[in-house]
Amino acid sequence: MLQNVHGSPDPQLEGALRAPDFSLRQLSYFLAAAQHQSVQQAAQALHVSAPAVSAAIAHLEATLGTQLFRRRHARGLILTEYGSAFAVQCRRILQDAWGLGSDSVLERGDLRGQVRVGCLTTFAPFVVPPLLRHVREQLPGARLTWNEGHHEYLLEGLRTGSLDLAVLYDFEIPSGVQVVTLRPAPLQVVLPSEHRLADRGSLTTADLNTEPLVLLDLPRTREYMLTAFSSNGVMPRIAQAVSSIGMLLGMVAAGHGFSLLNFCPPYVLPGVGSIVSRAFESHVRQPNIVVAYSYRYHYPRVAAAIVEQISVLVDDLLIQAQ
Repeated sequence: MLQNVHGSPDPQLEGALRAPDFSLRQLSYFLAAAQHQSVQQAAQALHVSAPAVSAAIAHLEATLGTQLFRRRHARGLILTEYGSAFAVQCRRILQDAWGLGSDSVLERGDLRGQVRVGCLTTFAPFVVPPLLRHVREQLPGARLTWNEGHHEYLLEGLRTGSLDLAVLYDFEIPSGVQVVTLRPAPLQVVLPSEHRLADRGSLTTADLNTEPLVLLDLPRTREYMLTAFSSNGVMPRIAQAVSSIGMLLGMVAAGHGFSLLNFCPPYVLPGVGSIVSRAFESHVRQPNIVVAYSYRYHYPRVAAAIVEQISVLVDDLLIQAQ
C-alpha cells in the first residue's frame, strides 16, 4: 500500500504504480538545500546553478501543495515540520534507487547504495579514514559520504534525514532513534606522562581538585565533564578551554593541566611530551560508543555491511593512553 508523507494510505495512489510529478534529481536538489540550509551552497555542492535548485524546490512545493522551507532573511532556509518528514522519505527513496538490484545479490562486493555517516568529532579522525578505505576495498558498490560534528549536530542529522547513521556516545538518545552498541567508553583522566599522579592506577576528584583542568568545550561534553566533578561536590579549576581533541592532547602533553576524556588515544608531541590516561572514579554514567539511526530509516543491506565495518574498527580502537 502506498502512503503519503505522514504514513497514512493515499487513495489516489492505490491500484496502479504511476510515475510521480517530480524526479529523483529534484529530490536530491531539495535534500542538498535542506542539508546546507542555502540554495547557493547546495548548488555549489551539486555543481549546478542556483536557479536550478530553486526551481526544483518550487516545483516540489507546488506539486505537494505545501511549504517545505521557511525562508529566513539573511539566514537561509529551515525545514518546516512537513519538510522534515518529507526529507526523511526522500532519503529513503534515493537510498532505494541507489540500491536497485542489490538485494538479490548475496556477495558483499556487489552490495550497492549510498550511505551517509556522521561521526563524533572527538574520534572521527580515527574512524572515518580507515572506514573509507575498508568500504572502498570491500564494498566497492557502496557510496559512502561522511560528516563530523558534535552530539546535537549528529542527532539533528538523523532527525532531518541528512544522515543515515551516526557514530557517537549513547548520551540522552531521543525516542525514535535506534542504537547498535559497539563498546564501553569509560571516563578517563588524561595527564602529562611525567605528572606526579601518573603512577596511580585510578584517580578521584579529591586527587584533582587543585590541578588545572584543560576542558574540552563542546556542546554536551562541557556539561558532562563538569558534572563528573560536581556530582562529588567539587568544582574544577579550569585553566584552558579548547574546542578540538588535538589541541586538548597538545595542551596536556605540554604540561598545561589534566583533562577528562572517554576516548584518549596514545599521543606524543615531538620535543614537548606525551600523555597517559588513568581510570577516573566518578558517579557519572559511563557511556558506550554506538551507531545510531532513525527508526524511520529504511535500513538496507549496504548500511548493515557498513555498520559491521564500523563495529570492527571501533572494537580495535586504542581508547586509552598507557
